[in-house]
Amino acid sequence: MDQELKNINTRLDNLMAFLSEHMVTKQELQHLRDELPNRADFAQLQTSVDGIAKRFKDTEEELAVTSARTSRMEAWIEKAANKIGVEYRP
Repeated sequence: MDQELKNINTRLDNLMAFLSEHMVTKQELQHLRDELPNRADFAQLQTSVDGIAKRFKDTEEELAVTSARTSRMEAWIEKAANKIGVEYRP
């Protein structure tokens, strides 16, 4: 009987050692969850990404407008250069 109790105690000690090494407490789990991003963090990130996307779109539109203006000026300069007899090299 004593040997059986010792065996049970040994197994329980091994189980307790295993659990303390591999299991997470409720407090540890809550601490880990507190460190993870939440919905508010993702909402703030989404707002930032939307702002960046808008700036990118605005920049693309401005580049398109600037390119069209430059092309029109280039054409005007070529016509003017021909009319006044000046050689124009772009």
